[in-house]
Amino acid sequence: MSIMDDTTTFDDKTLPAENFFANSGPINDPDDLVNLESRPPTETNHYAVLNISKFASIEEIKVAYRRWSEVFDPEKHGDPALKNSAAAKLLVIKEAFDVLSDPKQRAEYDRNGDNGVASKWDIGHKVKTPQETMDDFARLAKEQQQLELENLVRSRNDITIHVDATRVFEPYQPPPISPFGRTSTKKQRTPTIIDSLERADISQLYMKNSFLTQFGPRTQLILGGDMTSRSGTGRGNITGTIRHIYSDKLSLELGASMLSPRAAIVKGTYNVDPLTFVAGTAHLRGTRGPTPLVMTFGRRITRGTTGYMTYKTGDWAIGSWGPVFDERQNYSSMALGISSVDVKDSYQVEILTGVLRSNLLMDRTWTLDESTRIRVGSNLSSTTGLTVSVGGDRRITQHTRLGLAVEVALSGGIAFNLKVMRLGQSVTVPIMLSNGFSPKFAFWGAVVPVCTLTALDLGYIKPKRRRERAQKLQELRQLHAEFIANQKKEAEEAVNLLKESTARKTKQEQEKDGLVVVEAVYGNLNAGIIADVTIAVQALVNNSQLVMPGGHSKNHVLGFYDPCLGEKKQLRIRYEFQKSMHEAVLDDLEHVVLPVRAHRLA
Repeated sequence: MSIMDDTTTFDDKTLPAENFFANSGPINDPDDLVNLESRPPTETNHYAVLNISKFASIEEIKVAYRRWSEVFDPEKHGDPALKNSAAAKLLVIKEAFDVLSDPKQRAEYDRNGDNGVASKWDIGHKVKTPQETMDDFARLAKEQQQLELENLVRSRNDITIHVDATRVFEPYQPPPISPFGRTSTKKQRTPTIIDSLERADISQLYMKNSFLTQFGPRTQLILGGDMTSRSGTGRGNITGTIRHIYSDKLSLELGASMLSPRAAIVKGTYNVDPLTFVAGTAHLRGTRGPTPLVMTFGRRITRGTTGYMTYKTGDWAIGSWGPVFDERQNYSSMALGISSVDVKDSYQVEILTGVLRSNLLMDRTWTLDESTRIRVGSNLSSTTGLTVSVGGDRRITQHTRLGLAVEVALSGGIAFNLKVMRLGQSVTVPIMLSNGFSPKFAFWGAVVPVCTLTALDLGYIKPKRRRERAQKLQELRQLHAEFIANQKKEAEEAVNLLKESTARKTKQEQEKDGLVVVEAVYGNLNAGIIADVTIAVQALVNNSQLVMPGGHSKNHVLGFYDPCLGEKKQLRIRYEFQKSMHEAVLDDLEHVVLPVRAHRLA
């Protein structure tokens, strides 16, 4: 439905769908607070400790264990302090081996994540006091209770405010009339911006609210209501819907309105096979006429892409039973289309032909970055001509999105759309700017929203999020200062233990022009918050090759620590191989294999 259609139900097609990011994976915005946790990182990762892949075989696990056990053998160190440190590291290595060499323990460990936490309720870390552990337990219990309440009853609210602003831009103002019917010669006051804005009218207000409650694993109950106010009159209704999944193949939905005009609807979906489905909808109308039907056949073409065909009977009659042709509100149509939803973008193409109208619909949505998406759409109709819309939205806080759009119809005017979405609640304001096509309005209708959103983003949203993130990071580091200091101390102890064996390995590599790590730093390279991990990286070199499996943070590797808790980290390695200098910059979770010819410096 077009934004220019001033109808009761407003189907917004100018902005990306609200659930588009639901299939887009996690969002990683460097200025966002979403990924900052109030809990510290885990102390160890068993795969990182042994420097093996998550898919390592039992033989690879044994080889890694024997190698590190030999390196950290306490008997090789005469200094009592080093001997104690080696014994402590050997316990960490032994624990990693015991878990990963046992198939049952390893499977349990993998299911609960690489951080080694067996359950969400395993809280605290070694340097926490009993009171801190109790506080963590209370916080997690509160979070769990809140989650259960949200899952029990989920609400959704939609408010749509149609604004007619066509008179705002009218330059003409009737001259004042004197009491005797003559035109007054009194000088007219120059209209102000406030005077112009006062000409805008709210043409329609629509509100809809619904609550979803789960009854068992297969049944849902939805209670809702809607209200419409237009030109001083209003109406509303209350609806109820039951959804039930009978099996993996069949699901049914039954809905009905409780106030006049009463109506009922029955929907069903049947999965013929994993790639094919058939859906049907019946609008029950009692004895007034045959039931209007909607039937859809769809099949998945590729991953994320579905082709479909939909037939709508509209209002129809059997003899004298049912509305005559001229009194029908809905007419039959056939649609053929294809839709796709991917991590980065989505698109839809549909051709519809019907008794009253035919149209070609095309739209596409792009994800520009972790928080921003843009949609461009067009609709070529046999009745209204060409309509083009451009819109986009941006996540301005963790749970809030702001959307702006403009729609231009060559035969139906220009409209602007503003939308705010937060946690299932949305407020949409379609604003009619002009009843006819105007290049000037079309240009400013597109430029003003883009400039406004850009200025708001650069001047307020991003600076505010950076300040909040910096404050949150400072709080986290103060809260876990003891943990961070302990992690750094353990890394320094590991480096001291590795110095002697690493020096011998470096000499061997130099003698055969092999891989020699000149410098390795880990942390936030742009901010200069880094840790020197040269010795720890050189210790991982074997036969002129360096392999560091990815998939887990490198701060869990022996000799590493996290110098910038909560920030994006990278590993930069400058190394010499075959008398040539090389340099590699790698992301924290990236798999590392050196040497690589592309790393060679000119």
